[in-house]
Amino acid sequence: MNQVLLRTTFSLFLLFGFFGSSYCFGFYLTELAANERKRWLDEKAWSITNNMSEEELVGQTIHIAIPSKTVDQIALDEIKQTKPGGIILFGKNLGKKEEILSLTENLQIVAKENGLQPFLISTDQEGGRVFRVQDGITHYPGAMAVGQTGKKEWGEIVGFVTSYELRSLGLNFLFAPVLDINNNPLNPVINTRSFGSDVNRVSEVAVAYEKGARTGGCLPVIKHFPGHGDTTVDSHLGLPIINKSLEELEKLELVPFKQSIQGGAEAVMSAHIVYPKIDPNFPATLSKTILTDVLRKSLQFDGIIITDAMEMHAISKNYEKDRPGVLTILAGANIVLLTSWGETAKKFNAQLMDAYKKGEFRFVDKEGKERDILKEAVQKQIRKKLELGIYDANSILPTVYEENQKQKEFLTTWEKERNDRYTTLSKSLFFAKEINEDSIRAFPKAVKTAQILPEQTLSFVKNSKLKEVLKSKKIQSVPPKSFGSYVKQKTYTTYLFDSTSEPEILYVVSLAKKFPNKRFLVMHGGTPFIQLPEMQNVDYLLSFSLTVGSWEALGVKLTSGKEIPKVDLILLTKELKTPSKGAFPESL
Repeated sequence: MNQVLLRTTFSLFLLFGFFGSSYCFGFYLTELAANERKRWLDEKAWSITNNMSEEELVGQTIHIAIPSKTVDQIALDEIKQTKPGGIILFGKNLGKKEEILSLTENLQIVAKENGLQPFLISTDQEGGRVFRVQDGITHYPGAMAVGQTGKKEWGEIVGFVTSYELRSLGLNFLFAPVLDINNNPLNPVINTRSFGSDVNRVSEVAVAYEKGARTGGCLPVIKHFPGHGDTTVDSHLGLPIINKSLEELEKLELVPFKQSIQGGAEAVMSAHIVYPKIDPNFPATLSKTILTDVLRKSLQFDGIIITDAMEMHAISKNYEKDRPGVLTILAGANIVLLTSWGETAKKFNAQLMDAYKKGEFRFVDKEGKERDILKEAVQKQIRKKLELGIYDANSILPTVYEENQKQKEFLTTWEKERNDRYTTLSKSLFFAKEINEDSIRAFPKAVKTAQILPEQTLSFVKNSKLKEVLKSKKIQSVPPKSFGSYVKQKTYTTYLFDSTSEPEILYVVSLAKKFPNKRFLVMHGGTPFIQLPEMQNVDYLLSFSLTVGSWEALGVKLTSGKEIPKVDLILLTKELKTPSKGAFPESL
């Protein structure tokens, strides 16, 4: 019996040993192929970089905007003169799906015709307040709405689908997600662009968004390092100052950035904010202490650093004489982002070219190695362009991937995987409806919708989509101006209103004070960082977003019969004044 057991044990040992060694060997081969591919990307990127002229090297570090939906003469002249590494697109550039495709294809053709590397073509597609592409893309709610669901899987899906659809339109550089923790309700610029007020929610849902977006085809950018959440100044309009030490940032603001970087994030956008306890002289964008010592060395980030727009007043009104384009490259950035063209692009190009010719970017490091940090910045960008697979038939190097089969196979596999996943998600309509509905929250307490009876409810809402949903649920809608003639009817106990602004809410509150025996329910789209007076007979449903899907979700949740959870945010107290809207619009 013992011999049988011994033989059986020995046989199982050999069997598991065979499979174990096979697994280890397979893993070894996979790692070997990955290392070979990465080595080729490094070497090829350096080869391309070393063959560039000084004008091409300097131009590659600059990304510019263009004026219209086509590559017009102004755009052509700007591209020829600046030789930029990328183009940022705004709402004015982005029309119908066919127009966007035509624009992005023609931009890459123009790059080839002018002997330039293919462009990184970017946009701010955060959702919610910042929703540049309108056609050919799934309309998800904004970041704060997705964050309120608390679900990493929703964040990951929104990131993947957004990235995939942008790549299908020819964009390859996504300026999202926002990793700022909006723990200051007076913040006029981050606001609903943040995934939340607490570190855990942002670290989970926002970081999941970045991971999903990275697999979708576009290169996502986590922003605004090292944190723009605790400000009361919009850096588009002024210079924010955050008086926190590095130790304090490490306990809050840096947590989601650190987690995302450890998870493989490959691009970071800097904040135009001064942190005097870390660097008293310069904002993060221009600070070597923050970009190199903290981001590169402490957080071990080896990807691309891009500045926020250099025309923003935080930089343009305070540091223009300091040659900000030169300072940010010296600080550790790889890309200088401009949201204009013309004189601004000429100015930044000239200051960078002058500094490069004078040798300001060349030095010998502590190990005695000669460095050219502008060239290093370009190489890092070229390497990412190669890895993203944007050197296609319309590029200056149409057959470059024939040089390395591992990279060619990687791109083929990646494309198949994301196509297959998108096809699978399309069967569920990308869960847009479910995510919208899951994001609705109540204030100041949870709302039990089972208590809202259609025959006792009267709607005074103005939004057409919300009105349509309520009508389908047998809730009667009447014009808001007719409130006086209906309020005396005892049949109705609950009154519904919609709002997008504080004045609208205060109007409803004034009515609620006059009729304390009636229940008032306000369905509010957009920012919740306004005065939401707490009264016994007033409840608020919040969507954090002004998309059609968000309005529809408000109506569906109100009539669902289910409890709507209380919002999990740091909102304004009654002593605080509502913050200004900042430079970003509140509506689409």
